[in-house]
Amino acid sequence: MTLSDVQDYFDYVVQEVCVHDPEMLLEAATETGATFELDPYNVLCFMVENKPMPGTHSYGFHTRYGRAIREHFSFIYHS
Repeated sequence: MTLSDVQDYFDYVVQEVCVHDPEMLLEAATETGATFELDPYNVLCFMVENKPMPGTHSYGFHTRYGRAIREHFSFIYHS
């Protein structure tokens, strides 16, 4: 995944202006994806749109696994 992929995601999928730092979003999605063996693009979708991935939601709420992904991503993004 590249920086232009992050920008395209906000332009064409979310269709909103990216108010976050795209470089940090890319870094956090890539590192979180590597840590949890997930596709970085899916991690970005999970974080921005709350789009479920296998094992991240149960009855509409985040599972322990989903919360761990969110916490890891947030830690990297805010570092």
